[in-house]
Amino acid sequence: MEIEISKNYNVRRLQQWLGYEISTLLLMLLSWFWNIAIILMIIAAFLFTPFMLKILFEERRFGWIIFFFLFVIIPTCGFFFLEIDASYKFAIEMIPLALFYFYCFVLKLAIKDWYFHWSSSPASLS
Repeated sequence: MEIEISKNYNVRRLQQWLGYEISTLLLMLLSWFWNIAIILMIIAAFLFTPFMLKILFEERRFGWIIFFFLFVIIPTCGFFFLEIDASYKFAIEMIPLALFYFYCFVLKLAIKDWYFHWSSSPASLS
């Protein structure tokens, strides 16, 4: 018995994690405890980033990796050096988190296009 691993296994796994959605009830409950929700979102971003970058590197999606550094990492590092008024500090500090989750949303949309290219290639037909 041979075990055959699909060549898009990593991308399917990444798409599965990107497609995970929180139920409306849980979102409502987290809105009451927004400080806990923010902490959970930060922890999830820190845990998910290495996995996502590993998959993108294995799939040779270097454009997406560069886009991640330009869109998420560099602005995040830039916010550490800003002198921010205390009244706006929390809102400004949430921008990098919003950028990360927006990047994940765009990546989720793009992965569907990756499947189309794989399924229509002549190599996959043989």
